[in-house]
Amino acid sequence: MEIPNATDSLLTFAKLSNPQLLVHIFATIFPASFFVFDIILLMSAISSRKDTSIPVAYIVIMCLRGLVSNLMLTLQYSVFLLTTSKEYEDFLSLVGKEGTLLGTFSYLTALVLNVLMSLNRLAVVLNPFNEWFTHSLVFLYYSIIGIVLFVSLAIPYFSPCYVVFMVNKQAFVSGCAPARHPITTFQNTYTIVLPVTCMIVNLGIILHLRFVRNNSYTMLWHSLRGSMFPVVSNKSDTILDVLSRNVSQTSTFSKMRARRDVVMIRQTISIAVYLSIYEFGAFIIKVFPGLYIALSQTGKEAYFYARMESVPLMNFFIYFIETRKTRNMVKRFLQWNKKHDSNLVTISHRSGSGNAPPGTIIASPLMK
Repeated sequence: MEIPNATDSLLTFAKLSNPQLLVHIFATIFPASFFVFDIILLMSAISSRKDTSIPVAYIVIMCLRGLVSNLMLTLQYSVFLLTTSKEYEDFLSLVGKEGTLLGTFSYLTALVLNVLMSLNRLAVVLNPFNEWFTHSLVFLYYSIIGIVLFVSLAIPYFSPCYVVFMVNKQAFVSGCAPARHPITTFQNTYTIVLPVTCMIVNLGIILHLRFVRNNSYTMLWHSLRGSMFPVVSNKSDTILDVLSRNVSQTSTFSKMRARRDVVMIRQTISIAVYLSIYEFGAFIIKVFPGLYIALSQTGKEAYFYARMESVPLMNFFIYFIETRKTRNMVKRFLQWNKKHDSNLVTISHRSGSGNAPPGTIIASPLMK
């Protein structure tokens, strides 16, 4: 007769050391907190949908993606901490496949949306006044991409090589381990290419816009023409005129459209950076397995959660910390400035000859 281990009946949090418990608690609180933030950000974007300087369509999709991702992570981490080992295994048997499918879909959504945003920026450079990426079209493009993406995940889901995210093993485990479905292998191998490519493309766009603003293309053309082609045909002058007109046309953008472009480029690069944190984390483990194995158990858990938490943090840092336009959008929705303004007063010390008598209380706005 097999004697059960006494620790099997203990809840998981009771078996963890204090440092391990602290890591797990923070890993649970973070996605739960940012789940709430994503709700606020989503409502803020909907309330500002008429503001053409804000990429509302992209923000809405990112918020919906964040809600799914944060909900799945919070549920997984909470159940793991508050159940026994047997109860957690039963939980995974019940909804582990479905939760992993939704979580992976939300993560890959950020990747493909990052590509779509990069294509949007390229389209603006090629044809500044195009209408290829209106809010309605962005939703349409993503709907098509999302269907293809979901099908690519559903095929492994219905196969023996389904994937389950297991917190106790800190890994995504295949049902036919150590083998994996070819689609899963392809996605695991090449997803890192997407954020890296998007970063390169958007940095190239930034350099292009800077060259246009500084008139670098025209100066380079004159330099090459003078050194390589002493006698230039009228056709070459015509080409230069066309380039100059394109630069002039680009410079006539409305300020609102230009601000929106700058905001989107920043956000696209930031999304690529945050997605790369998770992908490069896995890449480092593959290339330097000895360094990872040498870590303590707490160190391995902290490393694992640091990778995982980069995804829930993404919307908060990109749309609130890094981007002033969307930060003001959220503050406006929460009436943040009004609350501060109503509580902040100053007393005027101007003399009686001023516009206000001595001692008059004058409201002092916190931010203009």
